[in-house]
Amino acid sequence: MDMFAKAGKSSRSLERRMLRQVLLVAGGASLLFGLLFLGLYRDRLERERAATSNQINQVLRVALENAMLKRDVPGLREIVERMGQQQGIRDVMILAPSGEVRFAAHPESLGRQRPELVRAERLGMPESRFVAGEGKGEVLRSINPVPNQQACTGCHGQLEKHPINGVLVVDYDAQSLKEEAWRSAALFALAGAVVLALTLGVLWRLLRSRVIAPMRELDEAACALSAGNLEVRAPVLTDDEPGRLAGSFNRMAESLVKHIRQAEVQQTYLQELLDSLPDGVRVIRQADFRIVAVNRSYCTQLGISEGEALGQFCHLSSHGLARPCPATMVICPAVELKVPGQVLKCRHHHLAAGGREIPVEIHAVMVERNTGQGVERLIVEATSDLSQVARLSQEQRLTELGLLAAGIAHEIHNPLGSMRLAVDGLLRNLHSGQAAPERIVDYLKMMSAEIDRCTGVTQRLLLLSRLPQPQPQLITLNPAVSDTLQLLEFDAQSHGIVQTVELEARDLTVMADDSDLRMVVLNLAQNAHHAMPGGGELIVRTARDGERALIEFRDSGKGIPDTDIERIFDPFFSRRADGEGGTGLGLTICKNIVERYDGTIEVASEPGRGAVFRVFLPLREG
Repeated sequence: MDMFAKAGKSSRSLERRMLRQVLLVAGGASLLFGLLFLGLYRDRLERERAATSNQINQVLRVALENAMLKRDVPGLREIVERMGQQQGIRDVMILAPSGEVRFAAHPESLGRQRPELVRAERLGMPESRFVAGEGKGEVLRSINPVPNQQACTGCHGQLEKHPINGVLVVDYDAQSLKEEAWRSAALFALAGAVVLALTLGVLWRLLRSRVIAPMRELDEAACALSAGNLEVRAPVLTDDEPGRLAGSFNRMAESLVKHIRQAEVQQTYLQELLDSLPDGVRVIRQADFRIVAVNRSYCTQLGISEGEALGQFCHLSSHGLARPCPATMVICPAVELKVPGQVLKCRHHHLAAGGREIPVEIHAVMVERNTGQGVERLIVEATSDLSQVARLSQEQRLTELGLLAAGIAHEIHNPLGSMRLAVDGLLRNLHSGQAAPERIVDYLKMMSAEIDRCTGVTQRLLLLSRLPQPQPQLITLNPAVSDTLQLLEFDAQSHGIVQTVELEARDLTVMADDSDLRMVVLNLAQNAHHAMPGGGELIVRTARDGERALIEFRDSGKGIPDTDIERIFDPFFSRRADGEGGTGLGLTICKNIVERYDGTIEVASEPGRGAVFRVFLPLREG
């Protein structure tokens, strides 16, 4: 969906971009037309200049040549004066080859030396250029040499030595010429601008109808699709590129809808599978410790909804901590798991709604998921509610015990009934004096057989009660004690309990099963934690007591009432100070384990001042 949103956003600016491009083209074309206008203006100006100077100059030259051949000086002067009065002509002068002004439309110019105007003699050809006038603005000055002719050699000398008879200079009003050139060029430029505007208008209309409008419709369809409208499609109006693009979009949308629905079906199926599991399941994104998936059992365990769990930090959801769990020996799957497929098992206390703590056992595994933008690591946790497991286990035991008792009663009731009948019969015969010896023997044989049946039942029960035997080995006591207590350090800190460990300097070696020994330490330490719901101190020490090793657990809890101290090792007896219900088997298990390895366990307590549990095990040489 993000792809469509980006495409839509991009397409929404297409019109603006194309408009900018059109305006840029228009600006470039305008600049080009401006340059063209200047070129046209200059070309037109040159043409006007040439046309004006050539036309008038030809007339003047013919008139001058006729007047000179006729030696008509007054006529020549009259021609010059009359031409100087013509509209558009500022001044007319005829200069001698020396540069002296011989004839002029303005008398004040007569006799002046203008050698700069006879350059045409050196050039050998007429010249016209724009120059600054004498206080009357710019003028177009036409300088035309009057060549010497064979008929004029009598007065002006040989052609070789005197190639010209003089120079005709005519000053035209440059303003009128420039205005005419400007009008001509402007008219042409205006026509070009109109053509350009019409062309751009038609181009823009075509772009809007054939490109921008289809893209806008495609944009709207993409936005609707990204918003969740899976039924939207782009209209295919033409068979050109925009039409084919719309068709491709529709095919892509259909394919996307198909994959989305398949993913939804798979997600629903997966969620149903997760919800069917009895254990709580949650999936944690390792990068940021956020919960990305949960099942119904997990929400039930903590008393929260799915919406409250999803997106929440795992440490906040489980432990009520604003920051990740501190780096202690408490195992955190989100931190400890480093390799995909790695499995981890640990025990925690999760914080349920209302502040209630739940002991849980966690089985976690790391998996990797390809998101298309990289590989994402996820931690999948399956949590078992140990308190619920204990309750179910106790109920199962009671059920099994009931069935066993019913079976035992059935197996023993019948033999006992038979023996009861035999005894009654034997007594009647004895009282009546009719008890024959052989009759008494029959009764006794029947009773013996029934007793054998009862004995067989009890023997089978004894065989059934035999537990698998552990494999004792030499165990160093101190590491087993310290390692187990370190596992409880996080739990202790979260409940305001300070654990102090005082270990014997010398190694203490005992004969036991390592897991059994750690079980004893774990149960007795947890029992001390339960006795201090408001916090306190637990001191655990090891020492040598003669030929025995001592493990002592001293807490500052509420202590054990005198009425209960004799029963605390009984099965299913529980009086936890934190008000939580226990299984009542922890101390029983500890006692059985210690006694299994020829040890003893003692307890001393003073109500209100804590309790002390001491475990004694025979020392063995390492």
